[in-house]
Amino acid sequence: MPRKDQIRNRRRLLQAAREAFAENGPEASIEEIARRAGMGATTFYRHFPTKDDLVDALLDELGEGARQVAARAQEQADPWAAFSLMFTEACVLDDGDLALFDLLGQVSPPSAARAQAITAEVIAPVVERARAAGRLRGDVDVADVAAFMRMADSAPPRHRRKALEILLYGLAAP
Repeated sequence: MPRKDQIRNRRRLLQAAREAFAENGPEASIEEIARRAGMGATTFYRHFPTKDDLVDALLDELGEGARQVAARAQEQADPWAAFSLMFTEACVLDDGDLALFDLLGQVSPPSAARAQAITAEVIAPVVERARAAGRLRGDVDVADVAAFMRMADSAPPRHRRKALEILLYGLAAP
């Protein structure tokens, strides 16, 4: 069990990393992140042996809200209701955190793979279930659904709901 100071230091490093990546992009250095957190690089490396480990932790943190929505979707008896819930609510990130998730997925090939894995973890179960039930178009896969969700999320806030509804209608099996 980590000590309270270890938990606090990890939290400070993650917050500093969020700020540094948001301001400086993937080029944010470990030294800069440690400095923002008010600690040395040694403390950073105790928590995150590599920059990719830090990025993975941030991606996991950002993906937690979507995982909660996916868990709620899995509880739905109807496969289309489950898919609809996930499709319309899984992107619970605000615009800044959504941009940060996308940015973190560009830090390195391993971070891109981690971002894709988190997305698939959230989307794949309900996509496969809806497709197996004949409710989702057969020519649509997890990558397609993720792309359509991104399209809707990129719409201005006042248009997002309508974009999600139209895309959802088009994803339904005929």
